[in-house]
Amino acid sequence: MSIARMAMMVLAPKAKAFENATLDPMAAQKAILLEYLSRNKDTEYGRKYHFSEIRTIEQYRSTVPLVEYENIRPYINKMTAGETNILVKDKVLFFGATSGTTAEPKYIPSTGYSEVKKALLTDIWSYYIVRDHPGILKGKILAIVSPQVEGHTECGIPYGAESGYGYNELPFFVKNLYVLPHDVFEIKDYAARYYTILRIAIEHNITTVATLNPNTIVLLCQKIKGLQDLIIQDIEKGTLNKKLTIESPIRKKLESRLKANKKRADELKRIVRDHGELSPGKLWPEMEIVECWKGGAMKMYLKELESYFKGVPIRDMGCLSTEARNSIPMSDSGAGGALAITTNFYEFIPKEDAEKSDKRALTCDQLEVGGEYFIVVTTAGGLYRYNIDDLIKVNGFLHKTPIIEFVQKGTNAVSLAGEKLYESQVNEAIVRVIGAGSLTVEFFCVAAEIKGFPRYSFLIEFSQAAVSRQDKLKFLKSFETELRKQNREYDFTRESQILGNPVLKVIKSGEFERYRAKRVAAGAHDGQFKAPELVGDGSFQDNFAVEEEIKLE
Repeated sequence: MSIARMAMMVLAPKAKAFENATLDPMAAQKAILLEYLSRNKDTEYGRKYHFSEIRTIEQYRSTVPLVEYENIRPYINKMTAGETNILVKDKVLFFGATSGTTAEPKYIPSTGYSEVKKALLTDIWSYYIVRDHPGILKGKILAIVSPQVEGHTECGIPYGAESGYGYNELPFFVKNLYVLPHDVFEIKDYAARYYTILRIAIEHNITTVATLNPNTIVLLCQKIKGLQDLIIQDIEKGTLNKKLTIESPIRKKLESRLKANKKRADELKRIVRDHGELSPGKLWPEMEIVECWKGGAMKMYLKELESYFKGVPIRDMGCLSTEARNSIPMSDSGAGGALAITTNFYEFIPKEDAEKSDKRALTCDQLEVGGEYFIVVTTAGGLYRYNIDDLIKVNGFLHKTPIIEFVQKGTNAVSLAGEKLYESQVNEAIVRVIGAGSLTVEFFCVAAEIKGFPRYSFLIEFSQAAVSRQDKLKFLKSFETELRKQNREYDFTRESQILGNPVLKVIKSGEFERYRAKRVAAGAHDGQFKAPELVGDGSFQDNFAVEEEIKLE
């Protein structure tokens, strides 16, 4: 029996149960809510809000308050200090660390129980991929995550990237399909880390690449040509370049796995001889699918990603964060996925209510196609009516269950003259411009300028080495036109000259990668790093060296 068929036999019942639940999502939602409340009724939080007395969704919503992280930080602080039975009755094994609205990071508790719930979602998501692409199991999986352990709390509980934790907790038979040992992600020098990822992956038959941010995949593809000769030498000799800055214990572990592979080295030499360079399509001709985020700000990077993996479908990873995995994409089309109704309890704040004191909180049966909402979750990990600050859009329904797509993190709106420009509008405009032309970009951001007459700067780093001034001006005009279409108030303020003409600021090649590396070195997770597409801080553009400014007439 093939591995794919065995996997389908194991995963199919879980997917079937989920699909059945989508016929009556509110029944599934009530069941999972009451399960979590019953389990944690005797915790400090559960006693305070009378979990033991709650029997209905309505009771829960009237008894337990909507919260953001700062509201529950005192409880989390107790947990990081080692106190138990605070938000959950289960032992906390790990804290997922992520950025918050203050300088202090957020720590999201993870328990054995909550990990089982998350693993079920991963299994269901995997089912649909294996169903559509059974060839994925004929080779190796190139998954890229952030390091699991970044440090320990005062009581010794590790904290770090949720993606790294999940990678380490994979069952053995699944982990065996992954080409990279987790030790690779522990390499602190990023040049060495990327080299090692490529050195190991290029030796093998990769059938899927999986990471959250498509930019990470693009970056690796860009590095192949410059490193190909060294990598071929290493593969032929079974070595790992001695000039790389790799911690001694990690190097020792990695080198113990390597063996001379002259056959593969000769194949790579032939590719270089026949085609001039190594490329993903030639390296991995059996590639079945690329897995990454496709929604929100990631849309603008898909065009370049597709140029490296011509004809290879891309499957969205789903609407997920350190706090919760919230959707299950079931096809390669679009970025939508069915709401994860059997794993978390959900409420939704309409976008227009975000700044109101009396916010509405809707259940999933009250959502409308085309509506945009902020997700509020109740999870197995001890979050209750917690506003993740993720804005989603409803694309349709699977039976009676919403299909959601990530739009953006927070409202992230900037207003210089009453226009209230949203990052999602910037993203839609740039995606349209790129889709209609031949240019691609490494980085793009709209930055407010309030010195003198207010205007916006469009910061950009083109992927192409040489772009004519005429094409840059055309790009600026096209983006300005699309932005006016996306935001009528922006159009009005421009038309009425309340806002000055925008300027395109072309930054030097490599500036975005330098900025990204700086952020990662400062603690941002490499695989999850997202550069903003809209900033209200005029000093943000000081992070980049500008080589040319293009102004509208």
